[in-house]
Amino acid sequence: MADVTTSTEAYLIAQKWTKEVELPFYKALRFQNLITQRGSLVQDGGNVINVPFLGTLNARSKSASTNVTFDANSETTITININKQTYSAVLIEDIAKVQASYDLQSLYRAAQAEAVARQVDTDIASLYTGAGTTVAAGTVVTDPNIISTVTTFDANNVPRSERFGIIGAYTEGDLLNINKYVAYDQTGQTGVAVKDTSSDDSLVGRLYGMELHMSNNVVVTGGSGYDVFFHKKALSIAMQLPPTYKMEDSVDAIGMKAVLHCIYGVAVERSTALVAMSRTTAA
Repeated sequence: MADVTTSTEAYLIAQKWTKEVELPFYKALRFQNLITQRGSLVQDGGNVINVPFLGTLNARSKSASTNVTFDANSETTITININKQTYSAVLIEDIAKVQASYDLQSLYRAAQAEAVARQVDTDIASLYTGAGTTVAAGTVVTDPNIISTVTTFDANNVPRSERFGIIGAYTEGDLLNINKYVAYDQTGQTGVAVKDTSSDDSLVGRLYGMELHMSNNVVVTGGSGYDVFFHKKALSIAMQLPPTYKMEDSVDAIGMKAVLHCIYGVAVERSTALVAMSRTTAA
């Protein structure tokens, strides 16, 4: 007599589908909210923003019967080119929309928003190439590497407030292995000393006055990762057109075309307030 098994009776056993669709674990995106926003300057058009920078004046000692010396300053200008247009496009054919048990348009709309935001974040992260200083950390980021970054800021008169660092998961692991950052007998605090108590779950903590945020969207290229440390005024973004949807009910494709796009420019405004930290593996 033949056995009745799950293989022989496969067509009689129902398959179940959840009502919810699971989304990927997306990378944490941190850069845009921590830098200078200049988008309001180009809401009415234009493709270039010029930011004038005033030079530093000097004070001198006055000698009797001697005329004063006037400073002959030469001011500089930082240019932000509005030259990036990022988009995500999908075509949902009507047959898929009709037959699917899910709201495909809503699902892909959220995915498009993440894709565009990730690219904007990546463009800002890529500004590490304009850093005034690069700290070579090797295979492990150490306390002297962090102190070197702080010293660079201090030596360049970077204000102590609004200093940030965006680091990758492996760098965070390096820092959590530094005893003076985490041990109770070193810090007098229970648990992770650098842990933040605010509601911002991106904030790893504070080291030497710098807020540290974790994101795996830091740049990895040529086998090396690049954590980025900066003052808020070191980097800027001009979002001329915020993420905007364009949708078309296409006759020829018999489906709905959906494009999310934005127009913007990013720039390094103060390279002396930007430090890139290289890690010879992923950051």
